[in-house]
Amino acid sequence: MKIYVATKFQEKEKALGIIKELKELGHEISCDWTTHKSIKPYQNNQELAKRYSQEDINGVLNCDIFILIIDDELGGGMNIELGAAIASNLKSGKPKIYVIGKYEKSMFAFHPSVKIRNSVKKVISEIEKHKEQI
Repeated sequence: MKIYVATKFQEKEKALGIIKELKELGHEISCDWTTHKSIKPYQNNQELAKRYSQEDINGVLNCDIFILIIDDELGGGMNIELGAAIASNLKSGKPKIYVIGKYEKSMFAFHPSVKIRNSVKKVISEIEKHKEQI
């Protein structure tokens, strides 16, 4: 299954651990944004910003499962990715969307296509249990 893991850029170590676990279970990562370097301010790195934004959105649009981890602060890009995942889900039924963490910080975590879970382990367990149906 193709999976996209989203969180703030500053939390990429956390994302790397999840990505590693998913790969060990045989899943494919639709876009590994953790390989991107920091490019702020964006206006000074416009070509990379263009490339990264295309890669990330394509990763969201081409995944079967979208996982968003929210902590104390919302990152700008992860909200855009969640919006793209919701729009894609409404249009095609994919991806299945999971939000973990401080979901009350994002109104869109309450969209009917989003499943709120309390841990990454719960999401991975659910994915593994139902992977034939996803």
